[in-house]
Amino acid sequence: MPGETNETDGPVIVTDLGAVRGVVLSGRAAAFRGIPYAAPPIGPLRWREAQPAQAWSGVLDATRFGPACPQRATPAAPPVPQSEDCLTLNIVTPDPAASGLPVLFSIHGGAFFVGSGRYIADKDLSPMVRRGVVLVAPNYRLGRFGFLAHPALTREAGRGTGNFWLSDQLAALDWVRRNIARFGGDPGTITILGCSAGGSSVNALLTSQQARGRFARAAVHSGGGLFNAARPLARAEEEGIAFARRAGIAEDDAATLDRLRALSVDEVLAADPGPPDFGPIVDAHQIQAPVAVAFAGERQAPVPLIVGSTSNEASIFGMMGFDAATLKARFDIDLAKLRPLYEEAGPVNDGELLRRVQTDFLFTSASLGLASLAARTAPTWSYHFDYVPAAQRASKPGASHCADMAYTFTDDARRTADDMAVAERQQAYWYNFIRTGDPNGPGLPEWPRAAPGEVVTMVTGEAVRMVPALHRTRMAYWHDRWARETGAAVKP
Repeated sequence: MPGETNETDGPVIVTDLGAVRGVVLSGRAAAFRGIPYAAPPIGPLRWREAQPAQAWSGVLDATRFGPACPQRATPAAPPVPQSEDCLTLNIVTPDPAASGLPVLFSIHGGAFFVGSGRYIADKDLSPMVRRGVVLVAPNYRLGRFGFLAHPALTREAGRGTGNFWLSDQLAALDWVRRNIARFGGDPGTITILGCSAGGSSVNALLTSQQARGRFARAAVHSGGGLFNAARPLARAEEEGIAFARRAGIAEDDAATLDRLRALSVDEVLAADPGPPDFGPIVDAHQIQAPVAVAFAGERQAPVPLIVGSTSNEASIFGMMGFDAATLKARFDIDLAKLRPLYEEAGPVNDGELLRRVQTDFLFTSASLGLASLAARTAPTWSYHFDYVPAAQRASKPGASHCADMAYTFTDDARRTADDMAVAERQQAYWYNFIRTGDPNGPGLPEWPRAAPGEVVTMVTGEAVRMVPALHRTRMAYWHDRWARETGAAVKP
């Protein structure tokens, strides 16, 4: 990467497991990559919760990213080395000799089946690091390696299990709390943040009792949380049995786990064809209830929260396979019946109707609903990102899934003056939040806190607007449906 020192000249920091050597990026900033935070989940540790990493002697080379966790190749992602030995994290610090800097623990997205912790640390220098934030980005197990419930695993554990991805994130947070002060960070100011599957991960951490006390604030970007947000253990076990059968293991006996753990990486990946379908499992161990149900019962961590989504979340659904037929078959969503609701402002064609319903169903309704629920116990701010660069407005109906992340955490020399203004405002709000737990600050439009049942949302488009009850009629429909399905309510 441009501006890096020779790897033998980089700074050395002694962690509680051993010394690591990083690289200097710019000024006093430095990166440390591929640091093991848990034992390799291979052999008998496959499909077990993360175990402690072993200490090492000498100085570990932390100048290069570790392998990504095993995943299917996708056209959108360039190939990178992969291995089951993937439980590492990356750190970028403004100054390893500093102290008390705020910490951002950023969880990558990718529908729980692709991605890695290099997604945000693989930059010359994030704007957040330049502002004084220590950035941490972990890998965690993906796809079937991270999500597998099976009766044989339940018997082995003596309880519900299957959220191995979450055990990894918990182990990474533990490592950060123990060691981040050595990299200039304050372990008492950790903000957990993620978009898409990363946002869903933050939701899970907020509601998991095991995560309590491991972070100080949270930001959920396009993380859903109302519909399709979790699956009961019984359903997950059925899915695990079906996976095992596709992998050629139909029996459920004393040798089942040995046969599953003997599968090659390629055999595991090949046994899950089709669109990805992985998500949190309500195992009564790490996850006690679906996200919004936990929020409705005020059982989430009462920490300052930012929660929001974008205006064209449907941009992701080609990968997920959630077309009109899938919405009807899996979720009993009839687009024809919803048409009057979505045509209050005028007729829309079939494609636009599908786009709006997809966006609202899994994302907009969740971000606004969780903001209303969370506001009962902690300071909460709601956002809706609707900015599209001028050159793309004729072809894009709204801001794509996770489009806000680029403006908040990365630079782009191709940005126009309008683009830069959006980026600078996003970065200022989020830096304030990561530093203090409140996004507001000098020179920024006042962003009101959400109140239970009275959510004011910051809508970022060509201008910034503070909008009470965004999409009120449409949201009322989805929130009422969720209330009928769960017996809980978004409004107090």
